[in-house]
This record gives sequence, structure tokens and C-alpha cells, in this order.
Amino acid sequence: MLETTRKLREVNDMEYLNDISYKHCVGKVCKSLNSGDFKILKYNDAYNVDVQFLKTGYETVARLGDIKNGLIKDPYSPSVYGIGIVGTKYPISVNSVQTKEYELWTHMLQRCYSDTYKKKRPTYEGCEVSNNFKSYEYFYEWCNKQIGFNNKGWHLDKDLLVKGNKVYNENVCIFLPQEINSLLVKCTASRGDHLIGVYWNKTNKAFRAMVSKNKGKQEHLGYFKTEIEAFKAYKQAKESFIKEQANNWKSQIDDRAYEALMNYQVEITD
Repeated sequence: MLETTRKLREVNDMEYLNDISYKHCVGKVCKSLNSGDFKILKYNDAYNVDVQFLKTGYETVARLGDIKNGLIKDPYSPSVYGIGIVGTKYPISVNSVQTKEYELWTHMLQRCYSDTYKKKRPTYEGCEVSNNFKSYEYFYEWCNKQIGFNNKGWHLDKDLLVKGNKVYNENVCIFLPQEINSLLVKCTASRGDHLIGVYWNKTNKAFRAMVSKNKGKQEHLGYFKTEIEAFKAYKQAKESFIKEQANNWKSQIDDRAYEALMNYQVEITD
């Protein structure tokens, strides 16, 4: 919004971005502030001018005043984080409230293409979105075909089916209940220098193994002489609990998610 306002001030300072008159405007190629060049196809009156954007072919009707100021937008140009294309097929909000599809879509793009966000969450460094998912129209339709999309509190997951996956795409993304999705979070930044699930206990001078279970509650697994022994205890407990949760949710989650959870392995490099 601030960027558009700034550009509009610049336009006003130089009179018009597109200095045209209604008498000779048909066929003219004009510039928009944010969506590239467009061509005037037909002049009906000052409030109904047919235009077409050159890059996407999108046609719309605009006011002559908006054309002069460059205030014409192409919904098929990449306008969200410089990547996402909104289109015209589906609403982005209903009664001033963002749709669930649009909120998921913009948050996904933010995680991948916002430098500010990635500084706060460096685990998303290197993440991308597939070409299909760059389209809100495609993402909207994909969401509404997925198991669990309409369930409250379920999250979009990108790396259960393909461990370590960095690309949000239609073949590997699924919806998971928060209880399962939280099990797969590694919390690398907060656990220190030791293997996952392992902590050094100064009092006992031993390695302590702990596993997060219901609602993040930590369960003590014991003290061990070596870090590897502690990790093995964590690995066994974690994989067992994941299988337990998979069976609890079997009737509700995607079959692919169930299979992935039953075969999930905690790696020493996690």
C-alpha cells in the first residue's frame, strides 16, 4: 500500500503516467504502476474503456482516469511476494475475512519468499513453491480436494511424505492434525549441541533422554552413560509414539500420511 501511494505521488508530480486523450486512445499501449503494459482496445465512454494486458492477455474494463494514472491491475501478474498470482476465479475474502484457502496460500508464499520471515525462521531457507502452487486458483481447487482441509486446527505439511522436502507442491503436501504435525517438529535451534532427544544432565553427570508426547509434555526416558545410548532410547520411544498416533488418527488422515507415519524413522542426523 505504501509503495503504491509513493508511486501515485510520483505520477501526480508529473501530471499523468499515460498522457492520452479519449479521442486518440484506442490502440495506445500504456503503463500500469504494478502490472506491466496494457493496450487500449475500445473506448465506450470515460467510465468504460476496454483494455488488455500485453503479458498475460487479461482483458478488463477501466475508467479513463485510472488509465491515465496507471491504476489498472492485472490479477494474473505475480503480485504476492513477487511470485503469487491471484487470478479472478475465487474470492480472497468473504465479508472482509480472508478465506482459509487464501490465508494458507499467502502464509505458504511468505515462508518461502519473505526474507524477513526467513530471518526469524531460518529452517525455511531454501524452500520453494511449485509452479502450480504459485496460482491461487490452482491452490484453492487443490485444497478443496484434500482430506482434512476443512478440519479445524489441521496444518499444511510439506515433508512427511518426503523427509527433508523443501518444495511445497501438489504431490507431497497433505493436511495433518496439529497433534501429529507437532510430533515432526525438530526444534533444532533450542536443543543445543546434542543429538535429538538427548540432553546433558550436570547433576547426574549423564546423558538424559526425553521425548515429547501429548500436547508437548516431556517424558523422561532415563539416564545413560553415552549420548548414543540416550539417542537410541529416544528413537525407540519417538517412533513408537508416532505409530500410536498414526493408529489413533487412521480413519481421518490421508492413507499416504498413515503409511508414512507407520514407516517413520528418527535419524541420528535429525
